[in-house]
Amino acid sequence: MREIEDFTDDRLKAWCIHCGAPVADVPNNRDHVPTKSLLTKELRKRGADYDRGVGDEMDYLPQVTVCRTCNSGFSPDENYLLCVLHAVMAGSLYPDPKTHPEAASILRSNRNVVRALKQAQDGQSSLFDDHEPFALFPDADKVRRVIVKNARGHAYHDMGEPLRDEPDDVAFVPLIRLSAEQREAFEKAGTASHLVGWPEVGSRLTVHLLAEGPMVDGWITVEPGRYRYAIAWAEAVTVKTVIWEYLATETCWYR
Repeated sequence: MREIEDFTDDRLKAWCIHCGAPVADVPNNRDHVPTKSLLTKELRKRGADYDRGVGDEMDYLPQVTVCRTCNSGFSPDENYLLCVLHAVMAGSLYPDPKTHPEAASILRSNRNVVRALKQAQDGQSSLFDDHEPFALFPDADKVRRVIVKNARGHAYHDMGEPLRDEPDDVAFVPLIRLSAEQREAFEKAGTASHLVGWPEVGSRLTVHLLAEGPMVDGWITVEPGRYRYAIAWAEAVTVKTVIWEYLATETCWYR
C-alpha cells in the first residue's frame, strides 16, 4: 500500500497507545500494524527496502511509534497466533514440509507452542470447528490480545486517534462460519456515504476516503489474501480485519 503522510495533531502522538507512557521519555521504536509476521516474507522484505529508501512506494507497511516494552511484550502472543493459523490452515501441528513448507518451518521452530496446543483441553474453539477431525484448543486471550493490538494500531495510524482504554467488544470467527446475512453485514465496512461525519482532517483515513483508490468497499488491503482492514467511526470506533481470508475480527470502542 502507498504511504500517506499524517497531518493529525502531534499532541495526540505523545504517549504509547498501549500503556500511556510518554514516548519521549522511554525507549521507543516502530511497531508494524498489522503484525508483520502475518504477511508474506516477500512483502516484509519489500517493506524493509522501502523503509531504507530503496523500495517501491506501494510497498509501505503501516507503522506506529510505541514504547519498546509494549512492542516486545506482544511478540509471544503474535508468535502464538501465527503458529495457530499455520496449524489450522495446514490441518496439522506437524505439516508436511513438501506441501506446507512455511507452516512446517514455523511450527518446527516453535515446539513450545506446539506442546502447549497439544496439551490444552479447554474445549474445542469455534475457530477450528470446521477442521475436524483435526482440532486445536487455542488460548483465546492470546488471540484477543493480538487482535486488539492491531486494531488499536490501525485506529491510531489511520485516524490519529489513540484508544488506550480497553475495547468494549472484541469478536473473532472464521469467515466460513458467518451466515450469508452476517457475511454481507461484515463486508459492508462503511464509506463516507454510509457514515455520519468525517474523520479528523489531516488523517490518513480522510485521504483514503477522498482518493477512493486505496479503498475497495471501505476496506484497505495491506496484502491481497493475507490481510485487510476497515475502520468506522460513527457511534463507535470499529476496526474490522480479515486475516488470510480466514479469520474475521471486529473490535469496538463506544464513544
